[in-house]
Amino acid sequence: MGWLRKERFVATLDKTGLLARLARAIAEPSGEPLEVRLCHAYLRILGGNGAALTLSNTRAERVTLCSTDDAAARLEDLQEVLGEGPGNQAYRSGTIVTLDLNAQGSAWSNFTAAAQAAVGELTLHAVPIRPAGQVLGVLTTHHSAPPVPDAATAQFLADAIGTALLQNPEGYLHDLDSRTWADRAAIHQATGMVLTQLGITVTDAVALLRAHAFAHNASMTEVARLVVDRRLRFADPDTSLRPDQLPGSSRESDRDTDTDGGTQTS
Repeated sequence: MGWLRKERFVATLDKTGLLARLARAIAEPSGEPLEVRLCHAYLRILGGNGAALTLSNTRAERVTLCSTDDAAARLEDLQEVLGEGPGNQAYRSGTIVTLDLNAQGSAWSNFTAAAQAAVGELTLHAVPIRPAGQVLGVLTTHHSAPPVPDAATAQFLADAIGTALLQNPEGYLHDLDSRTWADRAAIHQATGMVLTQLGITVTDAVALLRAHAFAHNASMTEVARLVVDRRLRFADPDTSLRPDQLPGSSRESDRDTDTDGGTQTS
């Protein structure tokens, strides 16, 4: 019933009301960066279980500014690794894309199967962020129960959020957690190392990293860091990952401690 009440409320909300709620979200003294406050505000206004805000979804400089929960983060990781999904399509087309993970005949069979295994039977609602008509990124919400957000309201709010990011006087790039950009830098560095090792193009190197991440149920960042740390070399005959090689594993931590911080080479 709460979903129905929220949908009726949003359907009658005018643009002034939406902007007023966004303004209040930005002004909240939470100590969180602007993009995180905006992402949470979008979720509160439109409803859903979680949300993610990603820029440049299909480009090399892709970066996720905010994920409100683990499911949202995992869904973004899968779209980056597989190179497909509703967020990527919304970015390319500039239109809203909805995907029911439980529906048959998905246009993105690999993503749908992997996403359903990772987060269950959710509905995804991807809205392009297009201030001034140019697509900047995508806001994606995931829902365990209907209804999905009203399309016109969702699009207006996403565009307003894009405008807020671009017009932030402090510059939203400076508000980002440095770890986000460190992860992105690791992927760029790993791409360069792979293309040097194998003599292939940038596009092929990124595709190889994605394929490796998917095969080992890892994120692009995890595989990239293994390449950068020289724990994984695609030029070697065996490029299989052991569970203990993935970041965060206890055996990897033990190995790092035993080497007194030295870099492992393969």
